[in-house]
Amino acid sequence: MVRLLVVGEPGSGKTSWCREYVDGQRKRGATVGGILCPAIEKKGQRVGSNALDLLTGQEIPFARLSGHRSFKAGQKIGNYTISRDGISFACGAIKQAVDSRCDLVVIDEVGPLELSGKGLMPAVESALPSAANLLIVVRNSLREALQKRFPEHEFVVAADLTQSASNTIERADGKSSEVGAYETHTEGHQSQ
Repeated sequence: MVRLLVVGEPGSGKTSWCREYVDGQRKRGATVGGILCPAIEKKGQRVGSNALDLLTGQEIPFARLSGHRSFKAGQKIGNYTISRDGISFACGAIKQAVDSRCDLVVIDEVGPLELSGKGLMPAVESALPSAANLLIVVRNSLREALQKRFPEHEFVVAADLTQSASNTIERADGKSSEVGAYETHTEGHQSQ
């Protein structure tokens, strides 16, 4: 099992990189589950994100800028409100992926809400000690806090999107040593 990180600041392309990486893993025959949270934009401005279940393809609203959509129940973090239904959906998708023994489980993303013990943190806490290979999205500014919260786990950076775009495209194609380590660990692994 491996714990891969995709790091970068908001808007740096972390989710897009993960989508490309997931597509590549699926082409190699891997089963992939968990969640991606693609951005929702209006008139070129990010107004929120949805939660996409990578196992089922189902997608629901996850976060919105205050004033763009209100959720009946949600958690406010910065300028965004996170839907309670979205959190429940995303946690369920991560749990299902781990329980289904997917070759790779994606968690997009561990942010300030999770590091305060809320949001997706219950799913993160149950996925980390599992046998699942994980790809976790985290802001570069929160990477150290994630490692401090879980010192018993070794995290390997698969993509650092604070670096040049040419490096990240190469890594998305699976050509870096860090990403290659994941492929070596999962060779011959079958979902049960």
